[in-house]
Amino acid sequence: MRTLFKLIRFLLSHPLAGRRPGRTALRVLGWQLGSRLTGMPAVLPFVPPTRLLVRPGLSSATSCLYVGLTDLAEMGFTLHLLRPGDMMGDVGANVGVYTVLAAGVAQADVVAVEPAIATLPALHDNIRLNDLADRVRVVSTALGEAAAERRVSTGRGTTNRVLVEGDADDAAPVVLATVDEVFANRVPLLLKIDTEGYEHRILLGARRLLADAGLRAIIVETAGHLGRYGDAIEALDGLLRGSGFRPFDYDPAKRALTERASWGAPNTIYLRDRGFIQDRLAAAPAFAVLGEQF
Repeated sequence: MRTLFKLIRFLLSHPLAGRRPGRTALRVLGWQLGSRLTGMPAVLPFVPPTRLLVRPGLSSATSCLYVGLTDLAEMGFTLHLLRPGDMMGDVGANVGVYTVLAAGVAQADVVAVEPAIATLPALHDNIRLNDLADRVRVVSTALGEAAAERRVSTGRGTTNRVLVEGDADDAAPVVLATVDEVFANRVPLLLKIDTEGYEHRILLGARRLLADAGLRAIIVETAGHLGRYGDAIEALDGLLRGSGFRPFDYDPAKRALTERASWGAPNTIYLRDRGFIQDRLAAAPAFAVLGEQF
């Protein structure tokens, strides 16, 4: 019951789903009934010209089926910022929603980093489904502040995470790499990090990249999970501000950036070189989702 109420709150608060609740309800009911009757995945249209392979239990894909773009501001920013020939780092790629948007719609190059062995097949499936192998490189490891062995959960679906002492989850051992190692040969214009609370540790392993002016935008989860690892959101915010980044909100309908006084939730867009980014956003081609243009 708690899961149902959480889903209803999400749907009603979403800027796209909330405007057309009847159509949203039909999408939810259609998927829930169809998936329970067949137990099979389904290939469904996403932002043109892409598609997503949706499986029961993988909420990052099913939520896009329900509401078009789960993170409308952040995903709209990604689509408006990137161009062919740009590069994005998708750290915590999961099933590849951001990867498909960046490589399949914006036609940028992507390095998709995903350590969870239970999720990797779905990521590869979505890359193949959209014929993106020439634009996407998958790195199947976890990232952190330094090379070290950790355990990563395998049974949490879209919320797999690095485990701490005392966690009893099913897990697989991994040796952490760093952002600076993974992106040693090319600097991404945009870095997205969604790793269930490990974001600050990952950014500590990105000192070289944070010092490179070619990295102009970071989308990072700031939902408050950092305390699981003894970290604080204030430290993450301070690290990014010390590298010249500032937090922003983005309205994809108006293509408007608004600087924030502090971080947001569940994610925050951090930017530097605002003039360059604003020019990119203003000149970007439109994209369509659920019948609306942005």
